[in-house]
Amino acid sequence: MNASSTALWHPNALLPSPLETGSDLNRFRDILKIIFYTVIFLLGSLGNGVVIWITAHQFSRTISCVWFFNLAVADFLFSVSRIAPLVAVKEGWVFGSFACKANGFIKYLNMFCSEFLLAAISMDRATCIAYPLWARKHRNIRLVWLAAIGAWLMAIITSIPFYLYRRVDTKNNRTKCLVMLKEEEPGVEVAIYMLRLICGFLVPFTIIVLCYGIIVMVLRRRQTFHHSKKSFKVILALVVTFFLCWLPYHITQLLKYPGVSGPTFSFVTLVTAFLAYLNSCANPFLYFFMGMDFHKKLTLYNIIRALKRILLEEGSSQSTKSASSHKESISMNGQAITSEISQLHCGNSTPQM
Repeated sequence: MNASSTALWHPNALLPSPLETGSDLNRFRDILKIIFYTVIFLLGSLGNGVVIWITAHQFSRTISCVWFFNLAVADFLFSVSRIAPLVAVKEGWVFGSFACKANGFIKYLNMFCSEFLLAAISMDRATCIAYPLWARKHRNIRLVWLAAIGAWLMAIITSIPFYLYRRVDTKNNRTKCLVMLKEEEPGVEVAIYMLRLICGFLVPFTIIVLCYGIIVMVLRRRQTFHHSKKSFKVILALVVTFFLCWLPYHITQLLKYPGVSGPTFSFVTLVTAFLAYLNSCANPFLYFFMGMDFHKKLTLYNIIRALKRILLEEGSSQSTKSASSHKESISMNGQAITSEISQLHCGNSTPQM
C-alpha cells in the first residue's frame, strides 16, 4: 500500500475538519433558531391574543381577569417581538441600534414582569386565604390594578440596563445585536447578571414559596382545601411552569462565570434560552388543558369556552357563593357563623361599596 493509499484510509480522514464541524454546528443552530422563534411568534401571539381578548371584556368586574390580562400582555409583547431575531437569523441584524436595544429590553421586561406579577398574585392569594375578612372589605379592582402597575414599573426599571448595554456590532460582514461592554466596565457584567438572578429569580421565588406555604398551612388547618382547589391549581400551574422554563436558563448563565465553555455548553445554553422563551406561549395552553372537557369535540367554540371556564371561573362562581353565604347568614341569624362561612372563599368580583 503506497503513501497515498495510507493517507486515504487514515482514520482522521473520515472525520470532518474543525472548520466543517463549526460550519455544520452553526447551520444546525440557525435551523433551531428559525424553528423556535417561529413557534414562539405564532403560538405566543395567537394564544396570548385570545387571552387578552377574553379578559379585556371582564377585568372591570373580576380580579382574576386583571392578573391574567397583565400576564398575557407581557407574554404577547415578547412573542410579537420575536419576529426581529427570526429575520436576523438569515439576514443579520438589519433593524438598527434602537430596535436592538428594544429587543433586549422587551426580553427581560417579560421575564421580570412575569416574575413580579406571579409574586403579586401569590401574595394576593395568601392574603385572601389568611385574612379573608380583610380581603372582603379592602380587596378590589383598583387595588389589584395598582399592584399590577407597580409590577410593570419595577420590571421596566430592572430592564433598563439590558437596554443601555445592548449594541449593534459588525464582524465578517455580518451585523449582530449583542450585549457589549467597554473594557473600563469590568464589573458591569457581574452586576447585570446579579440583577437578573436576584431580582428576576431568587427574590420572587422566595416570595412565592412563602406565600404558598402560608396558603397550604391555613387551608389544612381550616380543612377547607377543596373550596379553593380550582383557583389554587391554576395559579400553582403557572408558577411551576415558569420556574421549570427559567431555572435551566439561570443555571447555564451561572456556569458561564467559572469559565465553562465549549461547543456543547454553547448548544446547551441555546436550548435553555429557548426553553425560557417557550414560557411566553405556555400559559394559554395551561388554561386550555385545565378548562377543556375532552369528551367534547375539539372545535373553536369549545376551545374558547374552555379558556373562559378557567379565566372567568372565579368571578362567575363568586355571585353564587355570595348568595348562598347571605342566605345561610339570614337563616342562622348569627354574625359568627356568617364570618366563618365567608372564610371559606375569597371572592374575585368587585365588592359593593
